[in-house]
Amino acid sequence: MEWQPDEQGLQQVLQLLKDSQSPNTVTQRAVQQKLEQLNQFPDFNNYLIFVLTRLKTEDEPTRSLSGLILKNNVKAHYQNFPSGVSDFIKQECLNSIGDPSPLIRATIGILITTIASKGELQSWPELLPQLCSLLDSEDYNTCEGSFGALQKICEDSSELLDSDALNRPLNVMIPKFLQFFKHCSPKIRSHAIACVNQFIIGRAQALMDNVDTFIESLFVLAVDEDSEVRKNVCRALVMLLEVRIDRLIPHMHSIIQYMLQRTQDPDENVALEACEFWLTLAEQPICKEALSGHLLQ
Repeated sequence: MEWQPDEQGLQQVLQLLKDSQSPNTVTQRAVQQKLEQLNQFPDFNNYLIFVLTRLKTEDEPTRSLSGLILKNNVKAHYQNFPSGVSDFIKQECLNSIGDPSPLIRATIGILITTIASKGELQSWPELLPQLCSLLDSEDYNTCEGSFGALQKICEDSSELLDSDALNRPLNVMIPKFLQFFKHCSPKIRSHAIACVNQFIIGRAQALMDNVDTFIESLFVLAVDEDSEVRKNVCRALVMLLEVRIDRLIPHMHSIIQYMLQRTQDPDENVALEACEFWLTLAEQPICKEALSGHLLQ
């Protein structure tokens, strides 16, 4: 039988979530004490995930707050969760990663990553395959939510993903991410580059095996209309300059022209990222030769 909340318990949790949004310090203190009491009950965490994923009639800040309190509980006490509770939370996260609300999707992504960082990537073997297969969903929200979660996992666990401990999932994940560089949504394109970027400095073998495809795909996105995509392209080229300059040398003239333009990008975050390129290039032996024809510009 699937877990169901007790109505009275649910109302109590909702009231607590409403109270915790009060600016009053006395109320806040009472909320803190109540939270500590409720944490003695193992299924309190089931109520929190239920509010986050199922109570679509509640306002988004309340639902998101429920998820963030659960995230803190996972950080502090996950090893003490009964298996029925942790299994219910994991299942709910995967079932609701495509929530229509960007805030709720992001909160679920943070929750998934927090569980994964508690050593659960090894004991949650279906997580990565399921998130990767959800990328192919026809539903934009499901694809975006899954990518958001994968990006956070790539940021937090890049070394583990490139190890034998998980059977080298990057061999599947990197080619998959590269396919999404051509996606019609700029948010998805940006997620895809950000995911791959996590593995440049560590020279992950799966990325090195696909490095030429990666560089070609970056060139295609170099003039993307989305500033976040352009920023991630600049970031990738800066890191590639450090670790695979041999693959960039044949294109160096075009890359320098491009970085001159990006240094004047209307979006200052893109311009700042492009400035990193010159600092990195200055440390390379080929710097003088590469720049000699461009210094007048």
